[in-house]
Amino acid sequence: MHNEELNTKIAQLELELAQKDREIARFRDIDQLTGLRNMRLLNERISEFGRKAALVADLSRFGTINAVYGTKVADYTLRQVAAILLYNLPSNADLYRFAGDEFVYLFDNPEENQVERFAQQLLGFAAQSAIIYEEIEIRIVFTIGAAYGNGDDQLLGYAMIALQEAKAMGANRFAVYTPEMETFKRQKSNLYWIPRVRQAIENEAIESWYQPIVDNISGKTERYECLARLRDEFGSVIDPYLFLEAAEISGILTAITKSMITQSFSYFEGKESHFSINITDSDFQEGYLEDMLSFRLKKHGLKASQVTLEIVESVRGMTMGSHIIQLTRLKEMGFLIAADDFGVEHSNFARLLAIDLDFIKIDKAFICNLTSDLRSEMIVRNLVKFAQSIGAKTIAEYVSTREIYEKARELGVDYSQGFFFGKPRRLIEESDGE
Repeated sequence: MHNEELNTKIAQLELELAQKDREIARFRDIDQLTGLRNMRLLNERISEFGRKAALVADLSRFGTINAVYGTKVADYTLRQVAAILLYNLPSNADLYRFAGDEFVYLFDNPEENQVERFAQQLLGFAAQSAIIYEEIEIRIVFTIGAAYGNGDDQLLGYAMIALQEAKAMGANRFAVYTPEMETFKRQKSNLYWIPRVRQAIENEAIESWYQPIVDNISGKTERYECLARLRDEFGSVIDPYLFLEAAEISGILTAITKSMITQSFSYFEGKESHFSINITDSDFQEGYLEDMLSFRLKKHGLKASQVTLEIVESVRGMTMGSHIIQLTRLKEMGFLIAADDFGVEHSNFARLLAIDLDFIKIDKAFICNLTSDLRSEMIVRNLVKFAQSIGAKTIAEYVSTREIYEKARELGVDYSQGFFFGKPRRLIEESDGE
């Protein structure tokens, strides 16, 4: 082959390689479904020097669209949403597909309050828009979180915190990050507690404390709730509201439940007392309850009827088939079942009918205001009637005064639990000293 021919061949190969490199780069940097820039490019741009703002637009109810209409319609919806977002693209911003149903506008040198004004504009535009696929009409609703920064690697994280705050307010809302946001405070708290909870479990520093539950007719203590406490390296006792979320995030919530089961069964060995243990969704998912509880009954000579398993009412155990099967088997073994924190958030009367409940614990939101709020009184009265209709007893949580106790008795609540009768104690023989 002559030199001229060889040089031509080499030049052609170089052109083909350059074209391939451009195709690879495009595949690497572009989201293949929507044609938008992808997360890799976003992460590069976000750390560049200069004042920036990130706005995360989350497509509300996308999971429902996917479940009801299928992947084809869902993908079509995402492409159309990308087109809507591009139509509204500010001159000083780029648009990226972040993940799933989330899109990010990255602003360069944003004007004062530009992001707030744009978020309102985008929500208004979306409210007037709809995506049509054949005969299906899909309304577009966004929830938006945003943050300002200056070459800050945490800019996107702050925008996501704001998005969670906006979601807490409901769809079609937006929020701009501030350090005072509750989501940010919780995240900081969890970062602090995650290693400490792990260490506490390793050092067996999670303790079972016991709070009395009183019969409203006799006024006598008939049972106890076992409550987790963490003893830190300085000997201080930490309430669970500070560390339980951290335990759940780090995947060690079941280790706490197992410790509570072990300690409480050992503590009540040889006693006739009745006691309750809190069971989480994670415990059902891990599927160890039947074996562990059966082993502990035999080891400590207790009756299953002495033990109540308190299920947080909003957990999937109230609806998932596998959880219902476990609950049914536990009932057949003789354990009692209570629905905890009933009356708030995801409470659903129909859901409870799937379970043969022994107790319904009425949430503190209604008990704390029972003597001053007619709405709380009405709700408690109706919950008592519902419990009676399904053969379950009611327990009022957070009973802090005699007035609340007397009102709960008047409304027909069967049991009371709260500081009026006693704080949680390491040993049930201890006195409150008050």
